[in-house]
Amino acid sequence: MILDMTFTERLKPEPLTEEERTCMEGLDPIDYGVAREKLNMIVEEAKEIFVRSGVSSMLRSGDVSVGLYTARGDMVTAACGSYLYAVCGQPQIKYICHRWKDHPDVGVRPGDIFYANDAVYGGVHNPDQFAFVPIFWNGRLIAWAAAACHQPETGACEPGGMPVSARTRYDEGLKMSPMRIGENFRLREDLLEMMANMVSRTPHMQMIDTRARVMACDRVRLRIEEMAAEKGGGFLIGVFSRILKSTAEAVRRRISGWVDGTFRSVVFTDHIGVDEGLVKGACTLRKRGDRLSLDFTDTSPQTPGPYNAFKHTMIAHNAMYLYGFPFHDLPLSAGIWEPIETIVPKGTCFNAHPEAAVANSVLICSLAMCLVHLTMSKILFASGVRELATGPFGNNGDAYIMAGVNQWGVPFSDMLAYPLNAEGGGARCDADGVDAWGFPWGPWGRGPDVEEEEDEKPHIHLFQKLLRDSCGHGKYRGGAGITVAWAVRGAPRAVYQSIIKSSRVQALQSFFGGYPPPTHPGIQVRGTDVLDKFERGDADLPTDVYQLIEERRIAGTYETTTNLRAAETFEEGDIFVGCSHGGVGYGDVLERDPERVVQDVEREVISDWVARNVYHVVYDPVTKSVDEDETVRRREGVRKQRLVQGLSWQAFMQKWSVRRPKDEILKYYGPWPQSRWGGGETP
Repeated sequence: MILDMTFTERLKPEPLTEEERTCMEGLDPIDYGVAREKLNMIVEEAKEIFVRSGVSSMLRSGDVSVGLYTARGDMVTAACGSYLYAVCGQPQIKYICHRWKDHPDVGVRPGDIFYANDAVYGGVHNPDQFAFVPIFWNGRLIAWAAAACHQPETGACEPGGMPVSARTRYDEGLKMSPMRIGENFRLREDLLEMMANMVSRTPHMQMIDTRARVMACDRVRLRIEEMAAEKGGGFLIGVFSRILKSTAEAVRRRISGWVDGTFRSVVFTDHIGVDEGLVKGACTLRKRGDRLSLDFTDTSPQTPGPYNAFKHTMIAHNAMYLYGFPFHDLPLSAGIWEPIETIVPKGTCFNAHPEAAVANSVLICSLAMCLVHLTMSKILFASGVRELATGPFGNNGDAYIMAGVNQWGVPFSDMLAYPLNAEGGGARCDADGVDAWGFPWGPWGRGPDVEEEEDEKPHIHLFQKLLRDSCGHGKYRGGAGITVAWAVRGAPRAVYQSIIKSSRVQALQSFFGGYPPPTHPGIQVRGTDVLDKFERGDADLPTDVYQLIEERRIAGTYETTTNLRAAETFEEGDIFVGCSHGGVGYGDVLERDPERVVQDVEREVISDWVARNVYHVVYDPVTKSVDEDETVRRREGVRKQRLVQGLSWQAFMQKWSVRRPKDEILKYYGPWPQSRWGGGETP
């Protein structure tokens, strides 16, 4: 394992060479515009092939990336899926070029196929696996293609590749540094067998999905070679260089139009996988002229569990917001990073030691996603770009793993994509968030069909619907999340696991008076009679989690735990409940249109209790007609009560600053009250 990780931080474009400048300057503007769009179509075609060729749930759901990169590893364009994979393709290609390209025993040749999944070398975490194919023209390396997706098994100490009990990298299973797994356009069967052996819970998924990644890369290679044959390699080099340069220039122009200033946000989570404890994420955004600085100095130290990340991974998580919001209309290239600096001190949970467990880096980095979303929304609002100043989308990382032997006798381990790909969207200044909006790590992902899931996995869906009261409330509410209950059927037993970062403290923070969404408990029911009820055709089955818990229509032992649940075995007929989180609300709840509140009650997005006690709307429960006068009086009474309870800033700080959580809550927080961590390699 390498310990010098500085090359993994090279996410900015490499300086242009004299040849690249010459090729770029000779481009015809019309030819350039046509070629740029053609490159976008090439990666989109390859992405479609990728999704249609794999078998694992997240891959088929579209949570993938296929990217085109320069010969030195800078991203030119990508089809997503997930921006995260597209960005993390860069440091791994740069490592191959740095370490193996000119190595006498390795080299990079036409027909080579490289593969990797180790975050130390520029990846995300073990389950996220990347294939890389070099593209040559007339014997010269001119580009790279990369295809990546979450692989739902790595042979770790728990099924699913994201073990919540991991304490070091040695608990996390398969770790491949960038290595050649194919030559002369053919994969090496001995290395494929090694990979399948390492992930022996699901060898067929590993073998098929690896080939799917390579197929996607090879389609990019073929299309780029066709373009080079038509227009020449120099033309393509010029197009690549122009895309990177023009993107960087456009980003600087956009930043320069925003107000100068300093903006801050702080968020928290309550779990590190192996234990509960408060963890802080902090971001200070400084904008001067045409440059941005994102400083995460006050973040909590590295944890002893798997909720850690490396710096490049954390920066790549910022791409989900930066590519998707303020720069959504610019080319999806590495040029976006040129005017942005990111400061992440070593020893924090965002910049951990190479020996650290990082299986759940995506969970701790979702703190960074919240931070960047909140902080950037502040500067955009202050700069008059209010349509992009939104509440954060739900990103609690509502990931559920199922493993075992299915009803067809085939071993499997897979991530259940529906809850993860159905978190609520954040509210805007003029609109509600989208219900069951999508996956913050992969906005284009979809939830698989129930029938498809039940055909491949030994369980049946008791219910699957929007989760009432899961949204963040406000003048405009966040989108609702969903709830789902699975009952094991068709096999004697199966393993379930939930990988979620917040069970008590919501990492998503309020925005301009809006409420964050609530946290959710973990719920399971064992020893049930649910399958007997299905056989009898009983009509009194619960239709949501509230009926399940409150009315107890199903016999069995009911358990309520934290939402983060380690891998456990569930017998046939046992029920496991999952959920996803809603988005953050925007503005004061007392300013929400009462008619919209009642509509949400009718659609079962919110409850009658929330309508009356949060929004303070008075209406007839039968006709659903709003009593406008009484609603105005009720809301005026609440405003007067707020004034009575309100404190001046000085009075609030005098009271608040002397309060301190219990020591057991602060064991992973860092120094109190500041969590500033000062540069050591390990805490």
